[in-house]
Amino acid sequence: MDNEQRERAAKRILEDPVFQEAWDALRQEFLDSWENSQTQDTEARENLWLGLKILSRLKTHFESILTTGEFKRKNRNPF
Repeated sequence: MDNEQRERAAKRILEDPVFQEAWDALRQEFLDSWENSQTQDTEARENLWLGLKILSRLKTHFESILTTGEFKRKNRNPF
């Protein structure tokens, strides 16, 4: 898969309503679980934090593919 195909695929994923719904639902589930966790349940709270970080990194990865592609297109040498 070349860079332009990767960029188009990332854009489709990020703009897909099902992906957006799933991302929002998972993020909210992690936050709700964290908020309702017991203070002394350190392991569960750390796992929820890790889940939030992984979820965020996934979305950031797709956004990075788009940003890199846009940057490269804007800075192409026309000559």
